[in-house]
Amino acid sequence: MKKIQTILITLLFAGFSTFSYAEGKMGLTITGLDAHADGEEVSRGAKQVRGEDIQGVFASFFIEKDLGTMSVGLDINPMDIASGSVTNVRTCGGSFSCQTNTAEVEITDNIGIYGTMDLGDNGAYVKAMVSSHNMEATTNIMNIREKGTSSTNSTYPDERFFGGHLSLGYERDLGDVFIRGEAGVSEYEKVTSKSSSGNTTVTAKIESGIHARISIGKAF
Repeated sequence: MKKIQTILITLLFAGFSTFSYAEGKMGLTITGLDAHADGEEVSRGAKQVRGEDIQGVFASFFIEKDLGTMSVGLDINPMDIASGSVTNVRTCGGSFSCQTNTAEVEITDNIGIYGTMDLGDNGAYVKAMVSSHNMEATTNIMNIREKGTSSTNSTYPDERFFGGHLSLGYERDLGDVFIRGEAGVSEYEKVTSKSSSGNTTVTAKIESGIHARISIGKAF
């Protein structure tokens, strides 16, 4: 999946000299996200459900084509927007038998395609974006029993999922550069993945997201 991102970035930079002769814009965006995440794990018939409120801040760069009162653009974040580990301790049939699952999750290859439409001549606009993300996950399962401890690793196939984002924004020209401010809502589709051992299935969904963005850029 990383090859998709590498190709897009290469084409993006290679096309700057050509794009500069058209009416376009490029710049940097800082995004803050506040959302709710629900996760479910089913392992050997046992189900665990967990919900968390999550917040994050990440950066991306954009390039877009001006079509008059509308524009289309590409937003790329070359860094991971989320990564971390979660530990789940469960009792497995007695005081001398338990299991600890530790999952490492990374969200990579974050790419967005968007369109904007002006709302009059005062700099206000509405923006709709579809984003694509890749989830990578591995787990370590440690079994503690009367006769000792054993540890096994499971991997999950990469899963690509999509998000939808709707924003209201305002752009102001400052001479050589412009700034933008946006606020809106985000929603992501559910992701389901099964471990390489075949014993565990995990499901995750990010929903009810509220985002705010500030961008600085230059027109060509």
